[in-house]
Amino acid sequence: MIKGCLDRLHFGDLLQWFHMGNVSGRLTLQGGRGERRLDFIRGKVCFVSSTVPEERIASWIAARSLLNPTDLRRILALSMLRRELFTDLLLAQGGVDAAQLKRGLTDLAEAVTSRVLTSPQVDFAFDPDYPVLDVLGLRLDLAPSQLLLEAARRSDEGDPPAHDVGHQELPLGGEAFESLFWDLVRDGISADDPVDGTRLTEFHDLVQKIVNTLAHWMAFSPGLVPLPVSQIDAIAGRVIGRDPEELFGLPHVTWDQMVLARALYISGHEGPLTMTEIESATAEIGVASDLAGAEFLMRPDAGRLDRLVRRLVSVWSRTAAAAAPHLGVDRRTASLAVHLVSVPTDLVLWVLTTLPVPHRQLRKALLDHLSRRVGSRLARMADFPAPFRDIISPLTATPLGVCLNIGRRVLPTISGWPATVPVDDGEELDFASTTALALAADAARQTAEETDADVLAIG
Repeated sequence: MIKGCLDRLHFGDLLQWFHMGNVSGRLTLQGGRGERRLDFIRGKVCFVSSTVPEERIASWIAARSLLNPTDLRRILALSMLRRELFTDLLLAQGGVDAAQLKRGLTDLAEAVTSRVLTSPQVDFAFDPDYPVLDVLGLRLDLAPSQLLLEAARRSDEGDPPAHDVGHQELPLGGEAFESLFWDLVRDGISADDPVDGTRLTEFHDLVQKIVNTLAHWMAFSPGLVPLPVSQIDAIAGRVIGRDPEELFGLPHVTWDQMVLARALYISGHEGPLTMTEIESATAEIGVASDLAGAEFLMRPDAGRLDRLVRRLVSVWSRTAAAAAPHLGVDRRTASLAVHLVSVPTDLVLWVLTTLPVPHRQLRKALLDHLSRRVGSRLARMADFPAPFRDIISPLTATPLGVCLNIGRRVLPTISGWPATVPVDDGEELDFASTTALALAADAARQTAEETDADVLAIG
C-alpha cells in the first residue's frame, strides 16, 4: 500500500509513474468532496468510480440522457440490493450499448482527473493487491497522458466544480482513533469514578474492537443499513406506496428507502422530505420485494432493543410533529427526520449488545461520539437531503434540529440519545421567539402525555 498527499506530489507525476511502472491496482483519492477511485491494469486506467453524488456512474449517465431516470434508478437499486455490478445490469437491462457506456465512463475519468488536479488537498492510497480483474465488468483502456491532456483542456474551459458533500471518511484509524479514545475518556470517565491503568487498557482494546466492527461494515456499505427481522417482516408482501403511513415506525426501512431514493443525483432536486415522497420514489422503481429479500441486509433479532427503537421512534415522531408548526417546520418532515436520526444510534447500540462496555458513562460517551460519526458518514455517502444531514451530525442549530430536540426533551427515556443541535438550548432563540418555543414545548409535552404509558415506560 502506497499512501501520501498530493500537496507534496503532483497528480500528473503520480499517473505517469503508474504508467511507466506498468502497475495494476486501485488508486483511491480522498478529498473534501468525497472519494474517487481509478483502477489500473498495466499502467492504464481501466475503470473509474466516485462517491461524489454528481460523479456517480448512474448520475453521470443520467446527466447525459443515455437512459431515462426511472430505469436508471431501478437498475441502480437492483445493483445495490442484489450486489451485482451496475455496469453489467445496465448493459443487460438498460438498453445502453458498450460503446455508449465506454464514452460516458471515459468522460467521467477525464472530469475526475481535471477536478483532482484543481482540488486544494487530496490524500491518495494505492493498493497494488486490489483484485481489479475480479470485480471489473466493462473495461476502459486510458493512458494517463490522454487524461492529463483532457484535464488541461477542461481547466482552460472552466470545468464546473463537483457538488460539495463534505468529507466522507470515518477517520478512526491510527492517530484518529487515539484522539477519539482520549475524547471518550475525557467525556466518559470522571474524577468521581476513576479507573486504573489496567482497566483503561481493557477499555482501549474494547473500544478498538467496536470501532473496527463499525468501520469494516461501513467500508462495504453503499449507505444501506442492516434491517431488523421485525421490520423485514413488516414490509414483506406489502405494496410500497399504497398506505401513506406504511413506513411509520420502521426507521431502518425508511433509511434504506431514502438511500434508494437519493441514489441518483439530480441537480436542484432536494427531496424527498416526507415519507410519502420516499414511498412514491421507491414505488416508481418497484424494488420492494428485493429490499425485503436482500439477505445481506438481514440483521439478527435484537429483542428488547428492536422493540425499544420502534416504540421510541413512534412516540418521538409524534412529539416532534406536534412541536413543528410552532417553529415553521412541516410536521411530516419532522416525523421523517426522527426516523432517520434514530438509526445511527441504534446501529451503535446493536454493536454494543455483542461488545458491551461495562462502564456506564464511558458507554454513553461512546454512543454519542460514534453515533454522530457513523450517521454523518452514511448520510453523506447516500447524499441525504441537507436538512437531515445537518441534524444527524449537527455543527450548528437548525429549525428542524430544534424541533426534534424539543420533542426529545419531553421523553426522559431517550435523554441519553445524541441531541439534534450542538447544545440543548443556547441557539434556539435564533430561530423562534420565546413564545413560539414555549408553545412548541407545550404541544410536545401534551402529545407525550396522551401517548400510551407502556411506550414511555420502556427504558
